[in-house]
Amino acid sequence: MTTLPWPAATPPKLKLAGQFPLADQGFDATYLSAAHALHLHGYVGRLRLGTRMIDLQPGDLTLSPAGVASAYDLPAPGRHWCVHFHPAQASDALIALPQHLRLGSAGAYAAERLATISRLQTRAGEAASGVLARAMAAVALQDLLLWCAARHQASHAPGLEADTLADRVAAIIEARFFEPLTADRIARDVGSTQHAVARAFRQRFGMTVPRYTLQRRVAHARYLLEATDLPIAAIAERAGVHDAHHFNKLVRRLLGESPTAVRRKARLLA
Repeated sequence: MTTLPWPAATPPKLKLAGQFPLADQGFDATYLSAAHALHLHGYVGRLRLGTRMIDLQPGDLTLSPAGVASAYDLPAPGRHWCVHFHPAQASDALIALPQHLRLGSAGAYAAERLATISRLQTRAGEAASGVLARAMAAVALQDLLLWCAARHQASHAPGLEADTLADRVAAIIEARFFEPLTADRIARDVGSTQHAVARAFRQRFGMTVPRYTLQRRVAHARYLLEATDLPIAAIAERAGVHDAHHFNKLVRRLLGESPTAVRRKARLLA
């Protein structure tokens, strides 16, 4: 089995979430959980998942289904993001979640989403905001699972050559969204034309390259607003928006409120 059936519209029930160290060698420890486990790996190593052997690279994402034994062999200690969760009862359509997804530079996006899920799950036990935080964490995890399923589906769909081109462009954006990026520069970096890049990217992601870049910048800005005490001007710079007024307008347009309001709301949940 290389995929796991998953309800498309019903959020999961989270058990735990966080970033944890791992130093297992020689498959000396076996893990067997009653919950599914999603991992984003930050190290090189090997994972034995049931009868399957998976070579791990930093940025790889794996899904260990409930009741399937797993073990690790790492040449050096490292850390990974981990979320344990149970599927909610659902009768809606099923999608296929991959057991192994090589994200590469897109792992940075997954790490930010997992950090947000972990932060929300930490607050789930609090009396004042626990119910809301728990629901937000579940929805955020479901969104991440759907994103993973979409990437897996696209990698096995017809038109793989165009998808490969689009994924190469997306990888450049993930790695350099904080830089000034132009359509001409991106096309030259992937060895193609602007027209071919634009067509392949819209077909693969359903949006233009500038729109994807903008969403990536604002998603990173949101993470920094919620998880750090950096000045808003510094966050704008890190997100690749070098004009504070323009940054404020972008955040309002995509998130529906000002950067200050985004941060204030996160503090109220803290």
